[in-house]
Amino acid sequence: MHELIKQLTERMQKLNHLSPILPDEELYIQFECETETAVVAVSKYSIEQKEAADERQVLTVRGSKEALEALLNGRLKLQQQIRLHEVNISGSFRHMLLLESLLHLSKPYRHVC
Repeated sequence: MHELIKQLTERMQKLNHLSPILPDEELYIQFECETETAVVAVSKYSIEQKEAADERQVLTVRGSKEALEALLNGRLKLQQQIRLHEVNISGSFRHMLLLESLLHLSKPYRHVC
């Protein structure tokens, strides 16, 4: 999962069209599965992987490793996985919508042959 988070942060860093929706203060997005926890801090000024989250601005996404991989790879949307009870979210609704937008706008391109 850490490799997928690294790829996500690298994609997001390159996409200039994300900056209008990024928050001024850092938002920590914590992804948790059975065996791993990974944290990404996003703001207008930086997008980077962190070791731990600041408790003030945290959105936590919990699910199985397979569910989080499908989410980070862009195969399933966050709302779909919530409805299917594949992932649980703790944090504000506003931050959840922001994460949904960031994942959608930065999902990897699929080449069609």
